[in-house]
Amino acid sequence: MAKEDQKATFELVDLFRGYIEIDHYVTAALLLADTKEELDKREIVDESDVRSYETMLSVADRLGIYNPFKDSLQFSRIFKAYQDFNAVFDLEILMAASAREYRYPTLSSALFNEYSRHFKLDADTVLIAEGEKFIPNLKRLIDEYPGCNFTITTEPRLNFQVFSRMFAGYENVNIINASIYQYGFTNNRYDLIFSVPNFGTRNLADDENFMCRDQDAVALENLLLHTTAGGELVITMPARITYAQGKNGELRRFVQQTYHVKEIAELPEGTFESTGIKTYLINVVNTKPGNDDIIVRRYKAEKRKNKRDTASELIIEEETFVMSDELEELGDWNINKIFSQQDEEWLKFQESSIRRMALGDVAEIFRGKSVTKKDPTGNIGVVNISNIGEYDIDYDGLDHIDEEERKVTNYLLKKGDVLIPARGTAIRTAIFQEQSYPCIASSNVIVIRPEPKMLNSTYLKLFIDSPLGEKMISGMQQGIAIINISYKDLKALEIPVPSLEEQQKKSDEYTKELKIYKDTIAAAEKRWSEVVDKLREF
Repeated sequence: MAKEDQKATFELVDLFRGYIEIDHYVTAALLLADTKEELDKREIVDESDVRSYETMLSVADRLGIYNPFKDSLQFSRIFKAYQDFNAVFDLEILMAASAREYRYPTLSSALFNEYSRHFKLDADTVLIAEGEKFIPNLKRLIDEYPGCNFTITTEPRLNFQVFSRMFAGYENVNIINASIYQYGFTNNRYDLIFSVPNFGTRNLADDENFMCRDQDAVALENLLLHTTAGGELVITMPARITYAQGKNGELRRFVQQTYHVKEIAELPEGTFESTGIKTYLINVVNTKPGNDDIIVRRYKAEKRKNKRDTASELIIEEETFVMSDELEELGDWNINKIFSQQDEEWLKFQESSIRRMALGDVAEIFRGKSVTKKDPTGNIGVVNISNIGEYDIDYDGLDHIDEEERKVTNYLLKKGDVLIPARGTAIRTAIFQEQSYPCIASSNVIVIRPEPKMLNSTYLKLFIDSPLGEKMISGMQQGIAIINISYKDLKALEIPVPSLEEQQKKSDEYTKELKIYKDTIAAAEKRWSEVVDKLREF
C-alpha cells in the first residue's frame, strides 16, 4: 500500500470520527467513493447538496447496502471534505477496524504466516473462504501469487461490494457472494482452500445436508467436498473437533477414513484477538488415507507484550509424527494424548493390564441447574464453583434458593457425587457429603455420580486430581486461559477401573492420610496462634 493511500485512509477515519459509528466506516467509505464516481461520470461539476445526497441514496440502493448517514446535511459535510482527498483510501484498514468491532475471528499476522507456509506453489485454483477473515493481509497474499486464480467468498452483501472494488482490474480474482455453510455454495473445486470458519459461539447452520450443524464443523465437511483430487484444505478449528464424541466424533472419523489428515497443530493463547477458545490449525489432503506420517505440532506465542496481545510470531514448541492407523487407534485427534505417549506415566497407563472404561459408562454425568433468584433463608442450598475447595466443599458459604423440592428433584445432590467446575482457571474436584437440607449444584458445576457397584467416588477424585487425569481433562477443555469443560465430553474420558477392592484400598488410605494432614495443620495453627498470643503479652 502506498504511503499516500495509507495517509488518505487515516484522514478518512479522522473525518468519520464523531459522525459515523466505527462499524459503519466501510459502508460510508464505499458510498462516498461510488457517489463521487457516479457524479464524475455524469460530468456534474457544481452539484447541489440535495443532488449529491440523492445520488448517494441511489448508489446505496444499487449496491444493496445500508445508508449510515443521518441526513443530507451530514452527508454533504463529509462528502465535500472527501472530495478534497488526492489519494485513494485503503479499504482493508477500514475492514480490519470493523472486524475488531464485530468480534469475528480474523487472522493475526503470525497465523497468516502459518497459512502462507501451507501455500502450494503449484496450485492453479485457490479458494479464500470468507475473505474478511484474512483482512488486512488478503491483498498481500493475492499479490504474492499472481500466477494463481483466486476465488474469494463472502456472505455479507457489503463485503461483496468492498472486495469487488478492492480487486477491480485483477483478472485472476473472482468474488462470489455465498455462504460456505450452504451445501451448493459453488460448483467448482479448488487445489487449495484457506478457511477460518465461525466458532466461539453456538452458531448453527440451517443446511441439514451435513453431519453436524455447528458452523465450524459444516465448513470442514463442506469445503473438503470442494477440493480437487490431491487438493488441500487448511482450516482453523475449535478444540472440540479433536476429541468430542457424538456428531463431531462421526465427522472426525469420516474425515480420517476418507481423506489424508496431513497436519494437526495446536495454536496458543493469543492467536485470535476476539476469542480465548483453544484452536487447532488442521491440514487435510483430498487423497485416500494411507500409512503416511501425520505431523503433530504445538505452537507457542512469541513477542507478546502481555497475555491479551495477539502473538506476533508462532514458534514450534513440540513436534512429533504419528501414523494414520495409530491415530485411528487413539480414537481422536487429542494431541495431548499423542505427546503424552512419550510421557512415562502415560506409557505406564497404556501398557498396564488395568481395565479402562469411558466415564459415561460407569457414572451418570450432568450439569447443575441455572439459578437466578437467591434467598438467604431459602430451603435449598446451591453449590457454586467458589464453594469447591481442594479437598472439601464449603457448606457454610452456600447460596440458597426458596423452591419446592419436587421442582428440582432431577438436580438434587446425593452423598458421593463428585463435583467439578465446568469453567474457571483450575481443575479441582470435591465429593458431596449429605447435609441436613437438600442441595443442588449451579449450572457452572458438573456433577459426576459414580455407579456404586463399579466406581468409588474418592478413587475417581484421586484419578481426576492426578497429573495424568489433569492432562487428559485439560486436553478436552474448550478454553485456554479459562477452562471450559463440556459434561458431554467428560462422558468419553477414559479412566482406569480396577476392582472395587483396589479402589476402596486407595480410598481408605487417602481418607486416613487426609485426616492426619488436616489434624496436623490444625494442631500447628493452634500452637502457632498460642505462641504468637503469648509473645504479644507485654
